[in-house]
Amino acid sequence: MNRPRTFTTAEAMIESVRELILTDRRPQREIAHLVGVSQTTINNLASGKTRWPRPTTLFPLLGHLGFIITIGKRE
Repeated sequence: MNRPRTFTTAEAMIESVRELILTDRRPQREIAHLVGVSQTTINNLASGKTRWPRPTTLFPLLGHLGFIITIGKRE
């Protein structure tokens, strides 16, 4: 279920994550448990209350949502 996507800005990546949380069929509490963060953290991210999540939250969440994270230089 790996989804190739390229983000040119951090804002675009975070907005995409918000959309994926909101459209995921599992309850947010289940996502939080699987990722290893609090339900409040997931709720705040999904609602937009958290604008800049920590990498320690964001990267495990992206992995859980089916993304492979690579950081590289754009050519």
